[in-house]
Amino acid sequence: MAKKELEEVKDKSLMTGIDFSADAGAGMEGTDKESFAIPFLRVIQSNSPQVTRNDALYMEAAKPGMLLNTVTNELIDGDEGTIFLPSSFQRRFVRWAPRGDSAGYKGEMLPEDFAVQRGSADLPITELDGKLYVTAEPVPDPKKHDQMVDTRNHFGILISDAGASQVLLSLSSSQIKKSKQLMSLLSAVKVETPKGLQTPPTWMNKIRIKTVPESNDQGSWFGVKVESEGFITDAGLYAMGKDFHETVAAGEARVNYNESSEAKETDGKF
Repeated sequence: MAKKELEEVKDKSLMTGIDFSADAGAGMEGTDKESFAIPFLRVIQSNSPQVTRNDALYMEAAKPGMLLNTVTNELIDGDEGTIFLPSSFQRRFVRWAPRGDSAGYKGEMLPEDFAVQRGSADLPITELDGKLYVTAEPVPDPKKHDQMVDTRNHFGILISDAGASQVLLSLSSSQIKKSKQLMSLLSAVKVETPKGLQTPPTWMNKIRIKTVPESNDQGSWFGVKVESEGFITDAGLYAMGKDFHETVAAGEARVNYNESSEAKETDGKF
């Protein structure tokens, strides 16, 4: 946690001065996976609504390069970053309507299903400048044709000044290499156990997420940077990470991609 010990997260439950342990969770009866949306941990860009003064989502304190929790609207300094405990990983090919089309998100596919159906009559694909357009036309029109975007989803626990909460770090385009870096980092970690060297559960790893300026011939934006900061020692945080892992594995984590407009804001560069 930025400038604080991770163990301070537990103190948040005592701020009211009321012992509510016997009633913990009460009031949430009747909810299911359709009742919640997982917050995105996203990077604010120069054309994000949070920095566009006439947009309904404008935030006076927001600046390009900051990190944003899309549900709580917590802003996090990108230079300092925040701690993230990776719980689960998913790769999906997400279908997006053309930029400016209100349809937005139009579905997703597993990589193996996309590989089988790619190029079929139901899913013609033409590649242009590294982007996959759903069309049989030799020259796609970005204003007309849908895109299939290779998307790497990292579900985890965000540890910030606001406490600990579930979030989704969704990476695509130029940020796929950051996803690969993170996965390589997690798989390379080994710790000594009674059974010898083993790879610990990913949510034991404290990963600091920062932002850095990036650019190519299409423009400039802010991307993410991942750094390892060792392991958690708090049993409560471990339980949160494990619980989120099991939720994702059971297919009970609902992702609302339309809540994250990064692909539209960066036009495929980020």
